[in-house]
Amino acid sequence: MTPHSSSAPSSRPPNPDLSPPGITRNLTAEAMMTAARWPNATPQLVLALSGVLTASRRFGEAYHFFHELAGQRPDQPLLAAVAGSFRARLPGRIGEAVNTLDTAVAALPGLPNYFRGLVLAELPPEAGRTGDAVADLERVLALGDAFPIGPRRGAYRALARAYELLGRTEDAAAARRKAGLDAQPDLPPLSTDYWVNERDGFRFAPRRFRELAEGVHVTQGFGFGEIGFVVTDSSLVVIDAGGTNEQARAALRAMREISDLPVSHVILTHGHWDHIGGVDELRGPGVEVIAQAGFAAEVEAQNAGFVPWTRFLPAGAGHRHDVVPDRLIGEPESLTVGGVDIRLLPVHGGETDDALLVHLPGRDVVFVGDILMPHLGAPFFAEGSAEGLLDTLRLLDDLGPALLVHGHAPLTAAFTPVALAGLRPALEDLYRVVRGDITAGRTVHDILDRNHMPDVLRSHPASVLPYILLRDNVVRRVQRQHTGYWQPDLDSVDPVSPKEWTAVLELLSGGKADVYTDTIETLLERDDLAPALRVADAALQSHPGSATLAELRRRTLLRLVERHQQTAPFKFVVYSELADLSVPEMTG
Repeated sequence: MTPHSSSAPSSRPPNPDLSPPGITRNLTAEAMMTAARWPNATPQLVLALSGVLTASRRFGEAYHFFHELAGQRPDQPLLAAVAGSFRARLPGRIGEAVNTLDTAVAALPGLPNYFRGLVLAELPPEAGRTGDAVADLERVLALGDAFPIGPRRGAYRALARAYELLGRTEDAAAARRKAGLDAQPDLPPLSTDYWVNERDGFRFAPRRFRELAEGVHVTQGFGFGEIGFVVTDSSLVVIDAGGTNEQARAALRAMREISDLPVSHVILTHGHWDHIGGVDELRGPGVEVIAQAGFAAEVEAQNAGFVPWTRFLPAGAGHRHDVVPDRLIGEPESLTVGGVDIRLLPVHGGETDDALLVHLPGRDVVFVGDILMPHLGAPFFAEGSAEGLLDTLRLLDDLGPALLVHGHAPLTAAFTPVALAGLRPALEDLYRVVRGDITAGRTVHDILDRNHMPDVLRSHPASVLPYILLRDNVVRRVQRQHTGYWQPDLDSVDPVSPKEWTAVLELLSGGKADVYTDTIETLLERDDLAPALRVADAALQSHPGSATLAELRRRTLLRLVERHQQTAPFKFVVYSELADLSVPEMTG
């Protein structure tokens, strides 16, 4: 048996508050729970874990977990607030839950107000606490960028309900608009800032144009990838070009509200479509386009590949491009533009071989593109490497910048210089473990099931969430790159196709559709979402006219969208497309 750094208990003690154990393990939840038990767990980790456990519907288990932690750490009222929010979901516990939440808010106003606001907004008006719900939610939303990325949509949803209960219909309508609920009122219980639709494709954040450092501006939510602008004394230096000419035009319009300086350079951090698609819009007389020496090879490989899910791309866009830079960087180089020194550092990044870091030493900023994209390369392309990522992290450690600007807004928020301090040694530890497991003949399932959490993370709490976001993808990428197509499992030796497994399941079910529906319902109750989807897909192959099976499949997909809304945006995209779900843009 493969040893585990952390593992789920084989059985739970009898308790009416606890759900029946599932077949599959939620490794992300387990890893977060392990880290939450460590001293100095960050509020971001606590918030993310509460969201993951909410999506799993294991409210009793979540309550007991946070209640125990709150008892151990009475100096951290946020833990008590989270425990109270889960207690409110258990039958007959609302009074106790509200008392717990009131105590937590009195001890630490701030994030505990968010959890209390969510609970109080669900109470009937006669409870007399709807006004407190409004005050709580208005308070946290007023924090702006200080309110952690992720739960803003959920806060507006709850605020809209509270306004409605108070008869403030115009305010309720405004809150629904800000949450995007006026466009789709039957949206599943999502809190994420992500949005996705057929026209715009996927966006990581609401549209904003921000100045992250003096003279360093970036778009957020204008497209799949972001565009940066560096203001110099004589011109604008543009970092990346977005995915489309339309996005580049919109970004340039936003920049023109601040500066009318001409564009002199466009520096491409790598050759993915979402960073080069708007080059033509930015390229003009006297504009120099710069990329890394491996750019052409990366673009050629991307053009030869296939993107199986269209919602990664906005309507009318494609992932195939023909961009020819004016200048290629094969060795570290420096240039000065309008009094701003810029260092161009080619690296073998974690996502692509053509990564180019853009270092502004005078402003203590590095544009890093997607070297820390958690999938280590687009998951549907043969690219990316843990070795390249680790090499680049060592270089960033030597540079020691105050700010890292990534190609996507959530990465800039999560993968900060402080987070990188513990991330590199943790990933080095993980890499050693994975290579050792490969040598020992363990399958990728065995390695993932290890749920490895390096001890170095205990002393680097800001590194925990970034590590968890990367971990499983690092495991899968390393295992795939260092093994053959025969693995230590019979399915790789003699594969059984989905069509064949469908026939086997039909044999086992005796051809009865209700056997499938009962199985899927049970799997959903136990939060075994991936097996539930496999069974639903197989069942619909054999019973294509079943409206019940189709509805169960969509329910499963919506649960998967909800599960991955905070930790796996690419899975969020895939499952939203399969469910034919449009998630509207937030305006708040």
